[in-house]
Amino acid sequence: MTRNTDINPVTTRRIISTLFATKSLHSTGQMVIFTVASIIAVRLTGSEASAGVPATLSTLGRVVGAYPFGWLMDRVGRRLGISIAFMAAIVGAGAGALSVLQGIYWMFIAGSFLIGMSRSAIEQTRYVAAEVSPRGKRAKAIGLIVFSSAVGSLASRMVMGINDQLTEIIGITYLAGPWLLTIVLMGIAILLNQVFLRPDPMRLGQQVASREEDSETRSTRTMRPMGEIFRLPNVIMAVAVMALAQIGMVVVMVVTPLHIDYEGYGTLSISTALMLHTLGMFAFASITGWLVGRLGRMPVVWMGVILMFGAGFAGYAAVTLVSLYFAVFLLGLGWNLCYIAGSTLFSDELISQERGRAQGISEVVVAMSAAVGSLASGSIYGAYGYSGVNIAALAVVGFIAISVLITRGTVNVAGTFNPE
Repeated sequence: MTRNTDINPVTTRRIISTLFATKSLHSTGQMVIFTVASIIAVRLTGSEASAGVPATLSTLGRVVGAYPFGWLMDRVGRRLGISIAFMAAIVGAGAGALSVLQGIYWMFIAGSFLIGMSRSAIEQTRYVAAEVSPRGKRAKAIGLIVFSSAVGSLASRMVMGINDQLTEIIGITYLAGPWLLTIVLMGIAILLNQVFLRPDPMRLGQQVASREEDSETRSTRTMRPMGEIFRLPNVIMAVAVMALAQIGMVVVMVVTPLHIDYEGYGTLSISTALMLHTLGMFAFASITGWLVGRLGRMPVVWMGVILMFGAGFAGYAAVTLVSLYFAVFLLGLGWNLCYIAGSTLFSDELISQERGRAQGISEVVVAMSAAVGSLASGSIYGAYGYSGVNIAALAVVGFIAISVLITRGTVNVAGTFNPE
């Protein structure tokens, strides 16, 4: 008797829609906290040098949490693992609110760390969306989940408006409001996740894998050690593309607000630059997913590399605010292409039982890359200015191109390279 492995398209759409909604809520909370985090750090310590501490601790939390959450989702399922991540965000937001109200710096740091840990799991939802999608639609699913961050970025402005009114009514400082509102957002996300993320995407992913064209090979293939997976040329290339693109973007964007300020422009100009960059990163994610499915993984990676090269040259030569706006938008768009194409290529190489842990390791590498870019950015800017950080970004993008050429050549020699 033949087992029916077809998945109801309505079920797939519900799963992906739920992931989109919950990640949008998490992105909204993360953005409203980011808006006030550096201000809180300076006020609690009295030192401007601590302004970057919250972002650093959040990144560290993302590094620390990525693999454990991936392992957890392989053991208990995607739904419960994601809900636990939202619980970590609630605890972190509660600690942040209490730290502001009571003036406790270490609790503020702990809250930032937990928010970063929760992000390490929520960022992996793009792979969960790919897991429940057929091979030809995985890139589109990943692109849709990445796009949710743009929704969160736009929604955060509305939430900040609510914050001003809410904190005035309650009679507390406006700096505590974003943390309290984040608790509400994360609570809604848990409710949506538990109610609508059914059946568990891990089970659906196993069904999808069993009906692929190479289902016979995949169904008999046993779960591989992580060391074996991360020796695969396509996996190495995918992770390298995502990690290096992250460094190339972060090394420029960490100092862009500072550079705009030094050039004599106000906070509105800084906000506009960040908004345009964010739109480049996320607003076209669905189109990028469609391009990956239409053109293949590697052509879109090369498109991203070309755009990031263009952004580096534009940033190096930028002498007006408009030209800088163009450069940071282009940088975000190039990152988007590399990130989504790399994520799709990486997802293609995994079977369902391997996804959680392997994706967790990938998130660790990407988060560590962000930390490296953040730490290096200030020193490069101090020594060589804004042109220097853009030259550094160009060098990193050059490494992306070299790694792709070398890895592709290696796979071609083995005769197993898939241009898709």
